[in-house]
Amino acid sequence: MDAEKVPAKKESRLDKLILIEAPNERYILNIEPQGYLDYTMPARMLRYRSDIWEYTIQKHMGTPSIKQAVIYFFKEHDNKRYDLSDRWGLEETLKFSYRSIKVWKMKKCPVIEKKLVGLYPILPLMEKNEDETDENILKDTISVIKTVDNESLQADLLAVTSILASERFTSDLVKKYIRREMLMDSPLFHEWVEEERKEAAKEATEKAQKDTTKKNILDLLLEKFDFVPKDIREDVQSMDDIEVLDGLVKKIIKVDTIDDFKNLLRKVKNM
Repeated sequence: MDAEKVPAKKESRLDKLILIEAPNERYILNIEPQGYLDYTMPARMLRYRSDIWEYTIQKHMGTPSIKQAVIYFFKEHDNKRYDLSDRWGLEETLKFSYRSIKVWKMKKCPVIEKKLVGLYPILPLMEKNEDETDENILKDTISVIKTVDNESLQADLLAVTSILASERFTSDLVKKYIRREMLMDSPLFHEWVEEERKEAAKEATEKAQKDTTKKNILDLLLEKFDFVPKDIREDVQSMDDIEVLDGLVKKIIKVDTIDDFKNLLRKVKNM
């Protein structure tokens, strides 16, 4: 089931929905990876369930069973509450819960023995043995990943591992064992690089546009009033909203004195 097809409210962001059709059971699996602390998580999960059922009812699918789980990668993101309840007098009107999967409590051996390749990147985050060092954990993880025959998949796994491991280990340690050249065969890594390149280009274009507009404002003021006080120059340079800056360019034509423009700046700053 495609999460994007579920007509969730704007604030609902369903991460993963899977329709499971087993021989003796049919249900929807809702998995939510959680990367930050959120005390409203129980309410969010209840809302997701409601959104899914709203969709299935509209599609004449009834209310299929929904199994929900939140994946916590780090202890500090676990809000330690996974249920909600409510009553009307003596009557219980709501009893809701979901499962929590805590990666740091997971055993590594089953993942390695069963060759659950998709879980290899979270091996460094799993339960740590008393005699394990951070360096050994990373080395062992990379050794396991290198058993994957598909080179592109292997590189993808290393790329994801580097991101997750950097949240637990030092940057120097991660770079020591996962070097950039090891990721060159990763389509995922190249996709990230391309996205960063586009984002950087977009930010550079927006900055250039803002800088040009600020210069135009100060040039127009100088042309009209012969002098632009330092405080006005600093106020204009500190502005970051391109729509406000564009509006100021148009307003310069209408102001009669530099003090009028200063008052206009004051109003803009207080908006």
